[in-house]
Amino acid sequence: MSKITVGLFSLLTIGIIFSYRLTAVPPGLTVDEVAFGYNATLLAKTMYDQNGRFMPFFVHAIEGQQWLQPITQYFISGFFKLFGASVFNLRLTSVVVTLISVSLLYLLASKLNRNIFAFVASLIFLTTPLIMIQSHMALDNIMTIPFTILWLVGLFLYDKTKKHRYLVLAGISLGIGFYTYKGMRAIVPVWSALTLGYLGWSLIKQPLTQKSLRPLFYFSFSLLPFALIIPYFRSAYPGAVFAGARPTLMPWYEYLYPYLSSFDLTFLFIKGDATLYHSTGRHGMFLLATLPFFLVGIYQAITKGKFWLLVVVSFFTAPLFYGVVGSVHRASRIMAIIPLYSLIASLGVTWLWEYKKWVVNLKALVVLISVLGALNYYDFLKYYWFEYPKFTENVFGNLKNNESYKILAEESEKRSLTPYITQNLYKGDGEHARFYEAIYFNKKVEIINNDMVATPEDSILLSNREVVDGMERVKITLPAYYLHINPQ
Repeated sequence: MSKITVGLFSLLTIGIIFSYRLTAVPPGLTVDEVAFGYNATLLAKTMYDQNGRFMPFFVHAIEGQQWLQPITQYFISGFFKLFGASVFNLRLTSVVVTLISVSLLYLLASKLNRNIFAFVASLIFLTTPLIMIQSHMALDNIMTIPFTILWLVGLFLYDKTKKHRYLVLAGISLGIGFYTYKGMRAIVPVWSALTLGYLGWSLIKQPLTQKSLRPLFYFSFSLLPFALIIPYFRSAYPGAVFAGARPTLMPWYEYLYPYLSSFDLTFLFIKGDATLYHSTGRHGMFLLATLPFFLVGIYQAITKGKFWLLVVVSFFTAPLFYGVVGSVHRASRIMAIIPLYSLIASLGVTWLWEYKKWVVNLKALVVLISVLGALNYYDFLKYYWFEYPKFTENVFGNLKNNESYKILAEESEKRSLTPYITQNLYKGDGEHARFYEAIYFNKKVEIINNDMVATPEDSILLSNREVVDGMERVKITLPAYYLHINPQ
């Protein structure tokens, strides 16, 4: 089999595994997922968002409470345009981002080392619990990962070839990454400074000339437009870039606590994110069994050269500015460090496997830890797929309402009846109702104020009342609500 065939088969297998119980876990859609889905549906159909804006960079949603980030919003919109809008496709977009990310990570790791190293790095990445959790949610947190990897790819290829186009790739990747997720607003400036230092390191022992400064220029020139446009965005979309946050002076210990909390071992390997939206509460952001590999990998990375040193420093400096916003134990906000962790941990695995100076056979140790890791991940999957949905339904809700809207659309089309929904039901479902309406109906559904009054002739009504005077109850069992018709 060719490498391309093996690669495609591997991605298909990974996609199937990560798509398993995609709409059942979590059991319902968060309001942010719904907002992304609703506007993606509108943009795919009409190129206008819910506010009537033509292709806006940021979408103002959830009753004006949230600005949706553009990279995720338009990625979902494009996906809907190609494959149709649905709840399954909404969440499938995050699985696709995971597949893109692991492909890019494998590419980078295979260039850093042999293919077996790339396989190990990819495996550690895919078995990171938070990757599975976020791949089941249509949110922007996971969108930070592919652009983080592309930034590293650009820098590594520049080191190898000295071709400036790879610095352009690195700069553009960081620039786009800045707009993938609000948490990256604090990370990108740190990594940009690190990149300048990384490129400028070689200038210390040579005279400053136009030629020697070109690497700094190419990277800065590629990144600069993403910074220069910020004033315009702050004017056109107030609060979309920095959400009104302003730097303030604070005691050093108040600043350091959120930063140091990002490396709390109990948080990273035992409890995970502080919210049940992004954690099971009993499994860490990373697999506990990978910790020994990571610790060994740190030491090895520091001794392997400046690129590996950049990877380590980038990992530990990513949440440096999180003290400003007081982000404590929020794994979902630091997903950009997952590919860095995967590379470092895989370096630890390969070193332990190949070490030959000790009498003790370290291969047996690698096998033992790997078996523990497999058991660790099996426990996570079993719990996440089957137990987690049961006790988080009060957090996420469920998709019963979605099925009811879908059946209303199917029955109204089959019977050629005008669909109606009672106002109290529609208003109660809020943002979810708008999304379901957008994906299942070609035109806006009629809303009736009085849920005790029959709708006009040739109509079908979705109501939370079992009996509506003057209407005939449709003998179809809905997951939620009731259907009534008023035939001619």
